[in-house]
Amino acid sequence: MSLEGKLKDFGIADILQLLAQQQKTGILLVERQTESAEIYFLNGLVIETRSSQHTDRLGEMLIRGGYVTRQQVTTALDRQGDTFDYLGKLLVRDGLIQHEVLQQALKTQMLETFFDILQWRDGQYRFITDKFKKEGALDTIPGIQSILLDVLRMIDEWPAIVKAIPSFEMVFTLADGHTPDDIEIDELPVYQLIDGRRSVQEIVDGSLMGRYAACKLLAELLQDGIIRHAGRKETSRQSRRLSLAAIVFGPGAYVLLAALLVLATILPTGFPATALPLLFSSSDQTRFVDSCVEQMHMRRITFGLEAFYLKNNHYPLALSELADNGFVPACMLPESIRYSADGLHYRLDTALRP
Repeated sequence: MSLEGKLKDFGIADILQLLAQQQKTGILLVERQTESAEIYFLNGLVIETRSSQHTDRLGEMLIRGGYVTRQQVTTALDRQGDTFDYLGKLLVRDGLIQHEVLQQALKTQMLETFFDILQWRDGQYRFITDKFKKEGALDTIPGIQSILLDVLRMIDEWPAIVKAIPSFEMVFTLADGHTPDDIEIDELPVYQLIDGRRSVQEIVDGSLMGRYAACKLLAELLQDGIIRHAGRKETSRQSRRLSLAAIVFGPGAYVLLAALLVLATILPTGFPATALPLLFSSSDQTRFVDSCVEQMHMRRITFGLEAFYLKNNHYPLALSELADNGFVPACMLPESIRYSADGLHYRLDTALRP
C-alpha cells in the first residue's frame, strides 16, 4: 500500500482511520519542519508511537519521573542489545518498576504523540509497509476511534486549562484547611507531588499522566482552593513554557515578538512610527487582533468537525449542526467563516483578510 502526501490535503485523523479500517501493518511517518512522529500499526491497531517534539522515549520518561536512574536505564539498554527484549519488560523483570507504571508510561507516551500531531495543519506523511515482529506492550490496545475522540476532547479543553496553569515553571503548595480526605482518588497521583518545590513540569513528569491530564487536575485543585500558587521555578528550558499564544499561533509568535522588542530597543527614539505599524497604528492593531481571534475560531471549529465526523461518520451539512449538538459554542460560529460539505469532505475558510 502506497500512501503519502501533504497534511493540508489529507488530515491526520483521516489517515489514521483509513489504516485502522484496512488493518494495515507498518509505520506512519509524519513530519513538519524539524518535528516528526512515528506511529506503529499492527493489523490496524496502534501499538507504539514516538515523537521528536518531546523526546518521550520510555527510558527518558521514567528517568524524568524519578522512577529509575539513568545508570539503570543504560544497564538495561546494554542488556537489550544481547537479549532483544523490550526495555520496559527488562525494567519490570529486574524489579526496577512495577508493571502498572510501565502501562501508564506507554499510554501517556501514545496520547502525548497524538496530542501533538492532531494539531498539525501542515507537513507531510508517508506510510511504510513493514512486516516487523514488534508486539504491543500495552495490556489493552485502544482502537483508533477511541484514541481520536479522547485526544480531540483534550485539545478542545486545553485552552481553558492553560488559562489556569499558564506556565510549566509555576510552583504550587497545599492550602490550609484541607486534608488528603478531601481528595478524589484520581487526583492523588498529582496531589501527592505538590510540595511547594516541584514545578508543574516536574509534577507532569512524576505523575506519568501527561500534560493534559496532570494540568487539568492541577487546575481543578486550584479552583477548589485545595492548592495555591507559591511562586515560579526559574529555568532556562523556555521551550517547556505553557503559553496560549504558542498553542494558538505557534512558535512563530515568539520570534515576531522578540524581533519587535529588539527593534524597539536599538532603533533611535525618533524612528518613524510607520515602520512599526503593529506598535503604533490602532487600525493595524485591530486587524491583527481580529485575525488572531479568527484563527482561534477556525481551530476550534476544525476540532469540532473532526469530532462530529467520528461520531456520525459524516461531516455536518451546516456549521450550525456543531452548535446544535454541543461540539462548538454558537458564539464561535461567526458569519465570516465560510463552510461547505458533501458529507465526506468539507471546505472551511474565512472571509477576513487581515
